This record gives sequence, structure tokens and C-alpha cells, in this order.
Amino acid sequence: MPGRFVVIFLIVIVLGVTGSAGFAASPPRMRPYTGIGVIVFSQSDNALNQDLHLQLYEEPGLSRVGMLKSSRLSGNEWIFGTTDSSAPPLVVSARKGDWLRVFYDDAGREAWIEPQNIGRFQSWEQFLRLQTGRMLPGLQPQYYQLQQQPVGRLLATLTSKQVFKVLKVENNWGMVLTSQGQIGWVRWCDHDGRLTIGTGKN
Repeated sequence: MPGRFVVIFLIVIVLGVTGSAGFAASPPRMRPYTGIGVIVFSQSDNALNQDLHLQLYEEPGLSRVGMLKSSRLSGNEWIFGTTDSSAPPLVVSARKGDWLRVFYDDAGREAWIEPQNIGRFQSWEQFLRLQTGRMLPGLQPQYYQLQQQPVGRLLATLTSKQVFKVLKVENNWGMVLTSQGQIGWVRWCDHDGRLTIGTGKN
């Protein structure tokens, strides 16, 4: 009988440890794929100030799959920080004429929207230039390297707390000016095409 109590006690201990470990470990947030650019919503757009409803389509103009309110376009704040507009930018994966295919939620689901006058498309080169940026947390160590040239000599190792100004973008690299006055290059997306830098205010 005492042996039985010991076994039950050990089972309870093991379950308690594994259970608390399961609760403590939260999965890291998935960084979005870069696609071809972003749609930026401006505070001056009257439509956004009136909480515009964005129609989502499976194909441009065909098979409507849902609707989003501009005030609920969230989930990207940890990437783009707080902005002056009613909603953070959305990453655009494709473009057909005036239609944009966007990632519209944290799960990475995509749909087509017709932005008309509610926002404007910007390539990554246009969007990132002169932005205040920072490396995102949880990256592999090589993505925190500030290099003299793309694939060049190591100048410094950055952290996700250090801010810099993006001076220009060439392919997957951005020339940045750090708050310490160093000019160098960092990768703004990884080898899988996911963002490695965030922008805006936190």
C-alpha cells in the first residue's frame, strides 16, 4: 500500500512539472513573409476615420470571402510599432492592377482587396527608406550582424533594443545608421523571405 502512494505521488509531481512547463513556454510569434511590399493606411483618409469596411475576395472581384473593419486591422503592431494611422500596414503578397493580395490576420491567411482611396501600396524599398528600425527579437545570431558591406566584414552585433535609421535598401540588405553613429548593412529579410526588422515606435 505505501508503494502505491509513492507511485501516485510521483505521477502527480511529473504531471505538475510538465504541465507548468507547457504553460510557461509560449510559441514565438511568426514573422510575416515579405511579399512584394505593404499597403499603408493614412490618417488623412476620411474613409479610415469612419471605420471603413474592407471587402475580402478569393480572386479580384470574385468570390467574396469576408469583410474586415479598418479598426480591427491589428496583429502587426509588434512588427510596425504604433503608427499615426488608424491601422498598421498590411503586407502585400501580390498585385493585379489596382487589386492587392494581403495577409490579413496572424494566421497568415490571404485575400484580395481593392484599396481605392483608403491606402497606398509601397514597395519595401519605398517603405523602409528613412524609417526608424530595429532587429526583431528571436532571430538567429547571424541576422543581428552589422556588416561593412553585404556579406562583408563584421562591424558590430546589434540587439533587438537598438534602433537605427534605414538609409537605403538593395535586394535583401538595408544600409543603416545606428544610434551609435555606425553605418553598415543588415539583412531586412531572412533566407526564407520573412521580415527580420521592425519599424515605427514601440
